[in-house]
Amino acid sequence: MDIEHAAIGTGTTLPKHCKVLIVGGGISGICLAAQLARNRINDFIVLEKSHNVGGTWLDNTYPGCGCDIPSLLYSFSFAGRVAWSRKYAPQTEILQYFNDCVDRFSIRQNFYFGQSVTSARWDDSAKCWEVTTSSGEIITCKYFVSAVGQLSRPAFPSIEGIESFEGTLFHSARWPDDFDPRDLKVGVVGNGASAIQIIPEIAKSAQKVEIFQRSPNWILPRHDHTYGRYWKFLNRYIPFAARLQRLLMYLAFEFRILFYNRRTFLNKMFTGWSRMRMKRRVPASMARDVIPTFPAGCKRVLLSNNYLESLHKENVRLVTDQIKSITSRGIRTASGEIPLDAIVLSTGFQANRFLYPLDIHGRENRSLSELWGTRPQSYLGMLVPYFPNFCMLYGPNTNLGHNSIIFMVECQVRYLLRLIRMTENQACDCFEVTEEATRDFDRDLQRHLNKKVWNGYAKNWYTNKEGYITNNWCRSTLAYMWQTRRVKKSALSFSFRTCTRAADTTPTVC
Repeated sequence: MDIEHAAIGTGTTLPKHCKVLIVGGGISGICLAAQLARNRINDFIVLEKSHNVGGTWLDNTYPGCGCDIPSLLYSFSFAGRVAWSRKYAPQTEILQYFNDCVDRFSIRQNFYFGQSVTSARWDDSAKCWEVTTSSGEIITCKYFVSAVGQLSRPAFPSIEGIESFEGTLFHSARWPDDFDPRDLKVGVVGNGASAIQIIPEIAKSAQKVEIFQRSPNWILPRHDHTYGRYWKFLNRYIPFAARLQRLLMYLAFEFRILFYNRRTFLNKMFTGWSRMRMKRRVPASMARDVIPTFPAGCKRVLLSNNYLESLHKENVRLVTDQIKSITSRGIRTASGEIPLDAIVLSTGFQANRFLYPLDIHGRENRSLSELWGTRPQSYLGMLVPYFPNFCMLYGPNTNLGHNSIIFMVECQVRYLLRLIRMTENQACDCFEVTEEATRDFDRDLQRHLNKKVWNGYAKNWYTNKEGYITNNWCRSTLAYMWQTRRVKKSALSFSFRTCTRAADTTPTVC
């Protein structure tokens, strides 16, 4: 289906009630919606604030935008695709894939676009959620699912004078369709995952590209290549060929988690190997500024075949001086003012502000933001005590630094479907995780996180301002799959309108 016209034909009148309400039409929302439909649970809706599905792949349209996970892994296990053009697909192809998934499972009619959720409140007497949209409409639902993810809200830096700039200024996640860097002096603030894709592309036509780097990143080759007709023929007509390649890729990426344990021989070996690879590619005069001194893996390890090479270009300059302010004509550093025609803020996302700005109140009118305080605590990154029939997909401590996030999302969706099925089979009104199970899970999580290289060496987006690692999962994805393989009744309680009982009591007796 043509992406530009994909949203046409969906309903605009919101229902007053549904069984499952999903907030977010990105990867997680699509995955859950598709699996609900496959399990013949059709009474659900997906509220999406944008004009179409795709989430981060709809929002990010900057030049060079693509994924750093191979296409065969960055796709649903139940919706394989063999027509990828290359090993690492570009943004347009990824967005098309997720649109195709929506149409393949005939769930587009369940999506409502241009709908932002402002608040959700649990009604304990009716055992349902009351969800309020930005237009003031209220929808009640039995199960409320957040699929807003971690990378949906751009982070704008607090720089003095940012409003005074007279040229073009925008965040990389809000790239203007009509922006042309040709013959312009462009400043890029940041050198993370988005920046290293943008800079080589705009350097082809810009008069000057100034890279404002706060701290260096480990950058390794991406080993990308196109897929020819023989590869496509093999995967289309040879049974299990694509699945076998996907499995081998998965295992190769899964093995990398062993390099992320701090103060270990494997991490030191990984750091030395990464330093050697970067030295071969970076200009010798920039090596000291570009190659990190902290262990590899402390920050997200970036993959690029052309960023370090672009630093050799005469029209590209690396600026490591701290930004003092933005003026009407450019950016001022400790060394003086640098004149610019355009500024690209490649400064990441508000990844630590989970579910923001949703105002969610659970049982006993508990506020989720107040309950979490300095850091979010949950069970499996999905369930929270005092919040019955509420689930998060790609929630706290479920991000990955070594493998495909889609694997994690599929584990969560399977777990949620089992949990819903268990609740329905017991003729219960709601489920809720216990405080004890949540504390035990969090204690084990923190114990494993303390062993990881993300602690203390360098500032990264996995860690909040209080110093807690709130985004990343602490172990392998296989370990997460094992923990979500079944629903532990001892970790839950099930409730009725008239009474509450433990999960392991007789289902037919109230």
